[in-house]
Amino acid sequence: MSDEEQIDYEVVRRRFPWVGLASIDEPDLAARYREIMAEARRDREIVEAIDAVRRSA
Repeated sequence: MSDEEQIDYEVVRRRFPWVGLASIDEPDLAARYREIMAEARRDREIVEAIDAVRRSA
């Protein structure tokens, strides 16, 4: 595609309706990824603590 060709975003949206529904700004995605990983780590630690209590009971 040359620089002079224009993208018809309306055609793209009709074909792929999810286009434009989420931000693809890399810093936002990276920040959200870090949040998800931190939440998963915290949740895993909670589950491990509960399992340890159950084993010691």
